[in-house]
Amino acid sequence: MGKGGFEFARAWKLLAGAFAAATPALLYLRHTEAAFVTAALAASAWFLNLRTGIKRRHDLVKDGPRNWRPRAEVEARHREEDEEE
Repeated sequence: MGKGGFEFARAWKLLAGAFAAATPALLYLRHTEAAFVTAALAASAWFLNLRTGIKRRHDLVKDGPRNWRPRAEVEARHREEDEEE
């Protein structure tokens, strides 16, 4: 990571692995509802791991309520807006 801070990608990956490992054990114990929930949580954690990795790889930052853009593009636009004022 380099700059310090918490590595969310690693946390999501560990959670996905833990939930994926718990699912067969719960199925073996015939706790099908709990196995379904842990499988759904494993899929969610895997997706969040993937999403975090993509944001870091492409250096994306939130720009508005639903948009993600490259950090350099957003910072350049903010500098231009500050110069206009």
